[in-house]
Amino acid sequence: MGFKKPIELDSVLMQLSRAYGEVASTYNDGFTAFYVKQDLYRVKFILDEMLKELPEFSGEKEWLEEESKKKMWKELKR
Repeated sequence: MGFKKPIELDSVLMQLSRAYGEVASTYNDGFTAFYVKQDLYRVKFILDEMLKELPEFSGEKEWLEEESKKKMWKELKR
């Protein structure tokens, strides 16, 4: 039996996109939107905590720097 990736990234991204859409929707009131936004914050806090506990891998810093540059250029192009 080979390596099997533990998460389906497409599924996770789809759920996060749906939550984003609910919060951004002008059809939802503040109570509903804030409830969903709290879930997004909970996911962020959990991920931050998990990543902090994991070891650093070879090439990780360089990859993060490259991703940070991509994000910066994307923001500058707006």
